[in-house]
Amino acid sequence: MKVAIELTTVKDVEDFTLLVKTVKEDVRLIGKDENGQDWDMSAKSLYCSLVMAARLQKEREHNAHEVDWNTLWCVCEKDIYELIKNYVRISPQSSHSDNE
Repeated sequence: MKVAIELTTVKDVEDFTLLVKTVKEDVRLIGKDENGQDWDMSAKSLYCSLVMAARLQKEREHNAHEVDWNTLWCVCEKDIYELIKNYVRISPQSSHSDNE
């Protein structure tokens, strides 16, 4: 399963992290930075939550190592769409039936 997600508040980040921690399978967040370089991190990690929360608390300054938040995806071998549906972006690219 691969879906585009949107986490717009610190509470969203915290709640999303708590939800995916309940999933036995690996849950990853993937995307691209502003230079188009791929990145990948565990959606279950406290570090991930802190990084994302810090981004939401400061004004965005464009530097080479920032995340392009328009390309945030959640990937899991198990279909967890129902669990995370409140964070799924509605877009033609989102396909919760895709297996990655």
